[in-house]
Amino acid sequence: MSTEVVVCCGVGGTGKTTTAAALGVAYARAGHRTVVLTIDPARRLADALGVELGNEPAPIPTATGQLSAMMLDRKGTWDSVIRRFAETPEHAEKLLANRYYRAVATRLTGSHEYMAIEKLYELVHSGRFDVVVLDTPPTQHVLDFFRAPDRVRTLLERGIVAALLRPRSGIVGAAARRALSIVDNLAGAEVMAGLTEFFELASHLSESLQQRSESVGDLLASERTRYLLITDAGAPERSDVLGFLAELQQRKMQFAGFLVNRTAAHPRFDAPLTAARLPRPDGLTDVEWEDWSTALLAIPEAARMRATTHRDNAKNLARAAGGSPIWLVPELPGGIRSYQGLEHLVPHLPPNPPSM
Repeated sequence: MSTEVVVCCGVGGTGKTTTAAALGVAYARAGHRTVVLTIDPARRLADALGVELGNEPAPIPTATGQLSAMMLDRKGTWDSVIRRFAETPEHAEKLLANRYYRAVATRLTGSHEYMAIEKLYELVHSGRFDVVVLDTPPTQHVLDFFRAPDRVRTLLERGIVAALLRPRSGIVGAAARRALSIVDNLAGAEVMAGLTEFFELASHLSESLQQRSESVGDLLASERTRYLLITDAGAPERSDVLGFLAELQQRKMQFAGFLVNRTAAHPRFDAPLTAARLPRPDGLTDVEWEDWSTALLAIPEAARMRATTHRDNAKNLARAAGGSPIWLVPELPGGIRSYQGLEHLVPHLPPNPPSM
């Protein structure tokens, strides 16, 4: 299996989702069959690509090369997992109709992240794509994404939930029966019947889900999966960025470098800007004109200083991260609102060589 995974991580407000979309464009233009998957609940990726996204890859008709994109549907992905691992179609439909299953699929902590990894695993092993670009939530949540396989294994292996998933086995079965008896007394027969059905049906999936969680965990740590940290040129060394890098290194995951967004370009002028070259608007007093021209003449130097600061910030980030590769992604006037806007970023992104 040769499919590569590129995971985009970063704090909120750094343009991470737009950058993930632009990376997809870059890999597609380089000749790779590429899909971009977002688990961000916001619909910014769909806006950038100009298409309506769902839980299955949708081709981008304006793309150069083979590019698709999709947005995770947590409940829909849970449903497909149930259908895949259920013993029979009837077994699957009973579980899908159970009210407690629906609660787990939509509200269980970590289920969104785990289903994102499940969908990622599905895309990688489908054989349809050479590259999968994954957009993640901001870093304060993305650690839940990495911990999701461990959380699912823990849920299936230990505690009262594990006991309830194996209600007829020895001492564990006795503990489960006592727990269910308490629920019965507190909630009544109808609730009890639904819970009993849920755990009976889920018990047949426990081993398969546990094995799958191990497989998706292996995918996150494999050599085929590389992680890019997205940050902002104005403040690239935020502690949460370096802390997230430390988390990746601790988990021995493949860190590929930083994408420093909104890097200002050095201004270029054919000739020095002087007061004599400025047109004086009608109606200004001499004092007003002096203030106005002084402010205008300061703009080029301020722009040069901003561009220099952004590059110095990136160099400091590289040093703090042990010389990690950095791509300087330019700031585009007016931002990016279309596929054509994404194309402007392509020369500054992987798979092209880093800027420093």
